Amino acid sequence: MAGIKISELDHVHLYGADPAAAAIWYERVLGLVVHPSSARRDPSNMVYLATPRGHYCASFFKGRPPSDGDHTSAFRVTGSTFMAFGDGLPDSDIVGRNGNLLGREDAADHGLAWSYYFRDPDGNHLEITTYDHVRVRRWFSGN
Repeated sequence: MAGIKISELDHVHLYGADPAAAAIWYERVLGLVVHPSSARRDPSNMVYLATPRGHYCASFFKGRPPSDGDHTSAFRVTGSTFMAFGDGLPDSDIVGRNGNLLGREDAADHGLAWSYYFRDPDGNHLEITTYDHVRVRRWFSGN
């Protein structure tokens, strides 16, 4: 079948040793919460993660994250959220892709968007992105 039109990304699959522990990290770092539908699952094997408004966006399974290629899960945030995240860096719980603590200065300017790339404690590749480019550029320049 060809020609379908995607309306939006629904969710991503993430993997790690302890889904329940991962849910705590995702809540602290990204503000994601365990979705109520997770109650039907064994949290030691799988949890559904959602935005605070209840929009399901990730399934976290017990298992090993992919180790070949780039398997980034990117989450869009507002410019204000992006800047608040950057102002909270470094954080001992947030490691960049290079294995070092992620710093405010590690934001990537893509011209259209800004991103931070980091890993969760299980090694899943994560990204937060904002398209509020001008505002974030001013934040970096101090204007």
